[in-house]
Amino acid sequence: MLDDEQKQQLEKLSKAVLVDFVSGIQGTDKLLDKKIERLLLQSDKPKLIKKLTSTLKGLKRRRKELPFWEYNDFVTELQYLIDDIMSLYPEQPEACLELLELFIATTDTSLQRVDDTKGEVGDIYRRLTLNWLQVAAICCDVQKQSAARDEQDIISQAWIEKVKAMVDDNDYGTKDNLLCNVNLLLSAAEIQSLIDDYKYEYETLLTDSFSGYTPLAESTTPNNEPMNANTFEKRRIETVLTDLAWALGDIKTFEDIYLYLNTYRTFSLYEFDKLMRFMLEHDALDVALRYLNTDNDTNSLDEVTRLDWLSEIYQQQKNTKAQLEVLTAAFAFDPTPTRYKQIMAIATPAEQARLRKTIYQLADQQENMMTTVDLWLEIEETERANQAAIDRQDEFDDIHYTTLTRWIKQLPDEAYLIRVLVYRSLLNDILDSANTIAYNHAARYYKHLVKLDTFIARSASQYMGLGTHQRYTETLRKTHGKKYSFWERVEI
Repeated sequence: MLDDEQKQQLEKLSKAVLVDFVSGIQGTDKLLDKKIERLLLQSDKPKLIKKLTSTLKGLKRRRKELPFWEYNDFVTELQYLIDDIMSLYPEQPEACLELLELFIATTDTSLQRVDDTKGEVGDIYRRLTLNWLQVAAICCDVQKQSAARDEQDIISQAWIEKVKAMVDDNDYGTKDNLLCNVNLLLSAAEIQSLIDDYKYEYETLLTDSFSGYTPLAESTTPNNEPMNANTFEKRRIETVLTDLAWALGDIKTFEDIYLYLNTYRTFSLYEFDKLMRFMLEHDALDVALRYLNTDNDTNSLDEVTRLDWLSEIYQQQKNTKAQLEVLTAAFAFDPTPTRYKQIMAIATPAEQARLRKTIYQLADQQENMMTTVDLWLEIEETERANQAAIDRQDEFDDIHYTTLTRWIKQLPDEAYLIRVLVYRSLLNDILDSANTIAYNHAARYYKHLVKLDTFIARSASQYMGLGTHQRYTETLRKTHGKKYSFWERVEI
């Protein structure tokens, strides 16, 4: 990436020099050639539009499944397409919108062709939704300004129907962000009209539900409600109504819809969290407190969650005393290092000292070994943390490798013995399962153990009763000595 000074130096060069340079590198690299082609098209917008139209139609026709090694190139191709399309905005909004809609129409085809475990392809299509709203707003305004007053309602209704069609065409969830941002396109009156439309649909579904339905294999929802043919559609419309209320940004409307929906469903922590988040974002702290400090709808809210929300509210109100009280209460229920740090950040020295004493009482009582170790480390009691890990080393076998690899990155450098236990657990898991694909990782873990042994040998506490590296290696060779491909990697 060029810095500002280098860019200024390039600006001083003549056009002829830059043209000669581009001509000289053309043909040396396929990706570079595509960038040059895109750059040339920027000077000829009609040609660019024609090229993009052809490319997008071709993208929709593609059916061949992409191998994983072509994934990154495909992501880059999609990103280039967005950049080129948005280069038409705001000068040519109608052409830009038409191309965005062609691009959005390729959603299902693209996501069916790739393994999108990383989520990058889905993210690109989610971004397209926001781009569409941005460009559609300009197109809508242009249409309304050029139309007679009695035609504006027709234009308004046409855009509402267009939004509804996009909401219905969302099999992969790439348009989940459409309605909560629809205020970029629609007016408050238009959003309210949509709310009324979906409320009518919801009430129709409720009528059908109560007039005799066929249960689906005696299934239930997560709230243990009987499921029927309308259940999924009801859930979808509940989300739609909440998103529209969010986009409207009106506190009373959001609360009214929340209460309206709750008359037809059991308490949902997910929906309650959305209610709280909305109120905090719109500075309606008195409304949020009302829900948290009464039994209304919060009878299923666990105390720790309630205290966490109160902490956020008091922080926003800059009420340090009240925030400290609820943080301390939450820590008594759930003494984690994260909560410890939150309290220490606002507590007085005397309160910090009391909290440290509390950790001495609570640390070893935790069911989760990692929480115990983290608490001791948080107050810089490394030896106690090491001993806790050694005493409960059998529990490492029950922890998923992704949790362990993430945890080890957060451990302080001096936590040598805890690192030894983590690496041994990871290494044992690979060898015990004879996971040959992961032998490179196993060899790397073994080499980490060799390095740690050097540090531990110089420390006063040594292995604190934990088997030494030499003894561990002897056991490893007895048990897995015939896994030659692993030992070959170790010796490299």
